[in-house]
Amino acid sequence: MMPDHENASEQTSFEILGHLITPELVPAIMRKAAGIRWGTHLLRWRYFDVTHAGIQVHRGSLIPTATWHLIKRVYVDQDWPVGTTLDRLNADARATLLADDSEIWVYGYYRTDPPRLQWGVWNATTGIAVVYDSEADLIATVFKPIDGSRFFAGQISAVQIYRPR
Repeated sequence: MMPDHENASEQTSFEILGHLITPELVPAIMRKAAGIRWGTHLLRWRYFDVTHAGIQVHRGSLIPTATWHLIKRVYVDQDWPVGTTLDRLNADARATLLADDSEIWVYGYYRTDPPRLQWGVWNATTGIAVVYDSEADLIATVFKPIDGSRFFAGQISAVQIYRPR
């Protein structure tokens, strides 16, 4: 594991936003994230009325975090087909986190002050990205960024971590 700016043959540790990232930490974080824990708070659905799995969600409704992300990815972004279940979205996230060919990024999340440490994982084959907030031990989102890994490269103090093969 190493930051993108160093020699690819060396194993290194580095600090980002006051957190020490070590070669041993990275696989442990990926395994922990693969447990797929969503936040328990409610988010306001700000788009349009939608019916998913027989449940109608009205614009302005407060809904569970995982449900919010699922219906946004299905009906707004149209990244997953209609009929996708939360179990399927979670399975896709888990597979992305554990795939040897997924890129791993660590960075500061810009919408908090101070920035929070987040882990971004993107798989070029599937186009799926997962954001894991290790400080909260929660999945922040699962999505298919249009710009692929450039989404993560543009975050605060972003560092790509190379997995040893």
